[in-house]
Amino acid sequence: MPRLADLMTVLEQLAPLSLAADWDNVGLLLGDRDADISRVLTCLTLTPPVAEEARQDNRQLIIAHHPILFRAVKRLTADNPEGRMLLSLAQAGIAVYSPHTAYDNSAAGINQQLAELLELTEVRPLQPQADGAGTVENSSVGVGRTGVLSQPVSLAGFARLIEQRLKTLVQYVGPATQPVQRVGILCGSGGELLTEAIRQGCDVFLTGEARFHSCLEAESRGIGLVLAGHYATERPGMERMAEVLKSHFPDIDFQASQMEADPLQNASQM
Repeated sequence: MPRLADLMTVLEQLAPLSLAADWDNVGLLLGDRDADISRVLTCLTLTPPVAEEARQDNRQLIIAHHPILFRAVKRLTADNPEGRMLLSLAQAGIAVYSPHTAYDNSAAGINQQLAELLELTEVRPLQPQADGAGTVENSSVGVGRTGVLSQPVSLAGFARLIEQRLKTLVQYVGPATQPVQRVGILCGSGGELLTEAIRQGCDVFLTGEARFHSCLEAESRGIGLVLAGHYATERPGMERMAEVLKSHFPDIDFQASQMEADPLQNASQM
């Protein structure tokens, strides 16, 4: 039976930890790397319902995109929801691994998957991976992506395309008829890369969410901004991860969480 260490070897090939942002907390965050693994759950965010799902399904590993224990922890007790959740996982022998920005930035990671979903050409990172001296180490990995649509579309048309491909509702900033063809992408919360997308001549920038001042900046500088939701831009990547890992470990049961849902709801869908 594969051990957790065996899965970690493949996970670190898919999402090398060296690609993670300096501020991130990635890798094995809870558990024993020598433990046997036969059932794995993937999710975007580890919440108490997801943890209970893993416990009820007898999973030995949760691969959660967003890290647990993100900030320094001085005590781990049952006095708060996160402490209770982590203690219950530890007691059940369930490990937790987070790839987060290492997966976002990898050659086949979430940002690359979004570029492929939109069938972009000339795809490259918005910020290629560089060493401490600023020298690009690998032009196929790095933060975000930029690429070109096969033909120009209106900003409103691009927003509708995102809704269709990601099966979500989106918001956008900019004139509906504004033509767009070069696209910038950063999954999750990506407003900090808006200026780089502008610098590289992107007509539109796709991300999950952005602060209000980023929306105003996009409006004033003439770049379209499409907000598709944090969940919608990243959850499919964790479903894909379950499929990819299954191809490496056919004897392990991989499942994307069935309990997880976007906490944001649309009144029009009620």
